Amino acid sequence: MKYNKILKPKKFDNFSIIPSSIFRHKDITVGATGLYAYLFSHKADQQITIEFICGHFKEGKDAIRSKINELISVGYLERQRVTDKGKFKGYNYILKANHKGKIQSRQKPKSENPPQSNINNIYTNKSNITQTDKMQNAFPHFVKLFDLRYQPKNDKQKADWFACLDRCVRIDKYDLDEIYLAVKNARDDDFWKNNFLTLLKLRNQDKNGIMFIHRFIENHRKYNKPKCFYKIKGIQEYKLYNDPDGSQRLGAITKFNKLNEFNLSQILNRDEIDELKNFIK
Repeated sequence: MKYNKILKPKKFDNFSIIPSSIFRHKDITVGATGLYAYLFSHKADQQITIEFICGHFKEGKDAIRSKINELISVGYLERQRVTDKGKFKGYNYILKANHKGKIQSRQKPKSENPPQSNINNIYTNKSNITQTDKMQNAFPHFVKLFDLRYQPKNDKQKADWFACLDRCVRIDKYDLDEIYLAVKNARDDDFWKNNFLTLLKLRNQDKNGIMFIHRFIENHRKYNKPKCFYKIKGIQEYKLYNDPDGSQRLGAITKFNKLNEFNLSQILNRDEIDELKNFIK
């Protein structure tokens, strides 16, 4: 099973040949264009994580995530969530040579979703029926997280809220259950309960250009560590390191000593090690 990999046409492996379409694409930032070129310069199956990218550039994780999501929003990059037997493993990043009719411009939102007056008409593709049913069942629970006076009052407002939730799943590639927990945590927060009054805020940007959905998900993950996190006695911090062959390994710093992945494997099973790797990336 492949995960945390770059996936692209093999013919580009030995050359830094960048599809010219992205350089002709309007309404995209220089930073996102540069990141696309950087990703395309790697061979297919190159292991890739946010931390790996940050090791090359000066930007922090939030800035890199923002550029990745910009590329996803215009269709030049697809983030594919990988699970094994229901357990989250990581992401693959699929590079596209062109946007193939996806969102043309962030100033033309109609291309992102067709017009609709009823939330039951969000999807027309039969392949999405299962996910649509799940979202429609979950939608009332999202609405109830907000005070009655802030809840949508008519079909158009409901459609807007539903469309926002749809984009968080379909474009931003977040799991619906995780979005719910992140929104619930934010609404339970003393600050955010007075400043997060509509679901539409999820895809609005803060002053640093970072969408609030990314901030809320990040906060949720930060305070919801894997159950196996404290199985290592005296744990202070987990870190990733590379073997001489380039393989990424999990290490740990405890109150007593430093541990490599072999040491950790005497206590943690393979799934727990993979879970911790993905948690700290």
